[in-house]
Amino acid sequence: VRDYPPPWQRNGLALFQRMGLGSEGQRLSSLCARLGLCSRNEAVRYARLGLVLIDGRAEMNAAALVAAESRVELAARAKRMQANKVTIMLHKPPQYASCRAPSGVPLARKLLVPENRAPTCRTRHDPRQLSKLDAADMLDEASTGLLLFSQDGRVATRVARDPDLEQEYLLETWGEARQGQLIALRSGLVSLAGTDEVVKVELRPSYVPRAQKDATRAHDDAPELNKDEKPLNSSQIRVILRGGSPPLALRQMCAQAGLLLFGLSRTRLGGVRMGNLAMGKWTVVPNPEETLLTKEKKKK
Repeated sequence: VRDYPPPWQRNGLALFQRMGLGSEGQRLSSLCARLGLCSRNEAVRYARLGLVLIDGRAEMNAAALVAAESRVELAARAKRMQANKVTIMLHKPPQYASCRAPSGVPLARKLLVPENRAPTCRTRHDPRQLSKLDAADMLDEASTGLLLFSQDGRVATRVARDPDLEQEYLLETWGEARQGQLIALRSGLVSLAGTDEVVKVELRPSYVPRAQKDATRAHDDAPELNKDEKPLNSSQIRVILRGGSPPLALRQMCAQAGLLLFGLSRTRLGGVRMGNLAMGKWTVVPNPEETLLTKEKKKK
C-alpha cells in the first residue's frame, strides 16, 4: 500500500507549517499582527518576555504555530507598554526628507524638538528622548503635509500596507485646472489603483486664487515664472486615494494629465487630519487606536 501523502508532499507540508502557512495554524508573531495586538517585531520581543498568552498560558516562541481555535492575547504588562507608545503628527515643510536623506538634505525627524511643539498639544513629550520613533511612511522632499512618526509598529504597518487606508491630498496648480485635465487625472489614478472605487478627484470649491496681474502690464514685461512664489492664477484639487500610492506617483499622474503642480500637501491619513497645524510644528496623536488603527467602514 502506497503511503499517502508521498514523502515530497509531507516535506512540503512540514515546510509550510514551519512558515506558518500550514493547515494546523499560523505563526504566533503573524497572528498577533493580524489581530492588531502588536506588530510582528513587537510580538517577538513580547514573546521573549513571556508576555504573549495562548489560551492563558505564556508562549515564549514567536514562531510557534497557533491553532485556529486558540485564543491569543497580550499580558497586562504588554498592553500597558503598547498603550504608552507615542504617535506624533508633523506638518512637514518642503526640502525635508522623511527618511533616508541624501547628502545635504535635512531629515524631518530633526524638527521634532520641544520648540516646535504646537500650542494645542496637551502632552509634554520630548521626541528626542523617545526610542524607536520612526517615520510611518515616505513623503518626498518636495511634498508637504502630514507625516506620522510612531513607536507603535502597527501604525507603520497599516500606513504602508493597508489597501483600505484613505489618504487625502491637496494639489495646487499653475493656472486654472480644466475639467478635461481632472478627468485625465482621475483616469490615470484609476489605472494605477486598478479600480475606480478608490479614487476621488474634485476641485476645492472654497478656494479663491490670487488677484490677476495688472491688465496694463505688457506681456513682454511680465516676470519670469518663479517656482518659489505662489501663482497668481491657480486651482486647488482635492484628491482622495485608498491604499499606499506614494506622492511621487501622484505627481507623475498630474504631469500626464497636463497639470503643472505648484504644491502637493497631504492633509489626512485615515482618521488623522492635519487641520490647522502650522508648517514645521508637531503634535501628539491622542487616540491612534480610534483614529488610525481602527478600519473605516466602507461607504456603500
